[in-house]
Amino acid sequence: MLVPDTVNSTLDDTPLLASAGRTFSPPAALTRDRADARHYVRVTLVLVCLLYVSLGVALFRLIPAWLLLLVVPLIYLRLALALHELLHAASAPEVPAFHRLTMIFETPIGLGYREHRAIHFAHHRFASTDRDPERYQIIGGAWRAFGNALISPEHALVTWIRGHGLSRQLAGEMAVRFIAFVAVAAIAPSVFLVYWIALRLSVGFASFVFHHVLHSLHGRLGTFPLPVPRAVMRIAEVLFGREPLLILTEHERHHEWPRVRARDLPLLPEPPA
Repeated sequence: MLVPDTVNSTLDDTPLLASAGRTFSPPAALTRDRADARHYVRVTLVLVCLLYVSLGVALFRLIPAWLLLLVVPLIYLRLALALHELLHAASAPEVPAFHRLTMIFETPIGLGYREHRAIHFAHHRFASTDRDPERYQIIGGAWRAFGNALISPEHALVTWIRGHGLSRQLAGEMAVRFIAFVAVAAIAPSVFLVYWIALRLSVGFASFVFHHVLHSLHGRLGTFPLPVPRAVMRIAEVLFGREPLLILTEHERHHEWPRVRARDLPLLPEPPA
């Protein structure tokens, strides 16, 4: 049974459990604005198109399928970081319909931009608590968390429908995503399978880092620095850019002040303990 769409476009990403004694309020010049939203709309569009082109040339045998195992992770991980910034910068009505579909063929049944934004903002508001919708990816050991991250697209869909029902808009967008997934996969199933495996491993890895690695430390839940040597981060900066990686290296500040641009997070003071 279809239900009315009840997703609020003016969601709050402010931590509910933020320190009552917080004394620092970031200046408005450091917070994301419409120019940032337009920038990340362009960046994410380019990266999604690069995924499409990579898949397309492989489907039509212009490159060997195994190259997708190298190309897809590089594109997707940068896309995930850029999309994260866009989620904080713009609501669903403020992004193009193409972005609202959030269609990269990682699953035949999944959610769109509107729902992912609501889930992410709830994660910020209730981080690591029982009300955090991403808690299932945070708790437990690393292998359990990684396994949950691998199925996060389907888990998010099931949890969302249980909690919010299936609106007519979501059902329509899901139908578009399902038809596109099947149509593209049918062109060359074996090649598409390679793309899908590369993409799902990338989705799982990114979600594992965003949730378990940054919010669980020796069984203790919270928000923690990325435990990666500086040399590794320098290589990652070459591959993905310095600004996107600041969401990971400055994740404590990001959770304390989620409306501040990634590139400006190092300018903020240490978050309260």
